[in-house]
Amino acid sequence: MSRAMLSTLAQKIVPNWTALIVVDAQNDFVSPGGAFHRTGEDTTMGQEILPRLVALIGETRNQKVPIIFITSHYTTEDNRYLSDVFLHQMKRKGTGRYFDVPVCSPKTWGAELAPGLKVSPEDTVIIKHRYSAFINTDLELRLRSQGVRTLLITGVSTSVCVESSTRHAHFLDYYNVILSDCCADYKSNIHEDALRRLDLHYGQVAESKDIIATWQATSRGL
Repeated sequence: MSRAMLSTLAQKIVPNWTALIVVDAQNDFVSPGGAFHRTGEDTTMGQEILPRLVALIGETRNQKVPIIFITSHYTTEDNRYLSDVFLHQMKRKGTGRYFDVPVCSPKTWGAELAPGLKVSPEDTVIIKHRYSAFINTDLELRLRSQGVRTLLITGVSTSVCVESSTRHAHFLDYYNVILSDCCADYKSNIHEDALRRLDLHYGQVAESKDIIATWQATSRGL
C-alpha cells in the first residue's frame, strides 16, 4: 500500500519521520590547516556555515529528530580503503591530496569534526570511504529501522559528497531537503550549480531558518 505523498515543507520535516544528515564536516575539508586548505582550496564557505549548522543541530535536538554525522576515512598507510580507480582520479587532479597530503586519516585531527560540532550519545556516526554516504555503510538500515522518510542534508562539499549522498537517497525513495546555507563548497559558482541540480532532480532546497521556523511554529500549535 502506498503512503500519502508529502507535498509541503511542513509535511516533509515532521520530526517523527525526519533525520538530519551532516556530511563530512571534518577538519580536513573545512578548517584552516586542513588538507584541502593546505592544497589550495578556499575553505571560507565551510567556515561560514558552521555557526548556522551548530544552531540547526541545537534545534534538531530540541525536536528530538535523529542526527547522523557522516564522516570519511580515506588515507591509511596501506591505502586499504582507496582503490586504484579512486587514486587514479585523485592523481589526475594534480593537487597532491591522497598522495603527498593525507586526507581524513583515521584517529587524526584532520578526520575530526570541525570546531563547534559535537557528537552526543544519542547521535549516530557513520564512517564512509566513498562519496556517497550509502555505499558499503549501514546508513539505510538505520534510517529504515527508525521509520525515516525525509532527510535534512547538510555538509561539504555541495557538489561532491553532499550531491552524491542526496542522489543516492533519492534513488532509495527518501524525501530530501538540502539546506543551502548549511552546505559548502570551495567555489560559490560550483555550490550554486549543485544546488540547482539538486532542487531540479533530487530534492527541495531550503534554508535552515525555514526549518527552524516551521518546527517552532508547529510546536506552538500555529
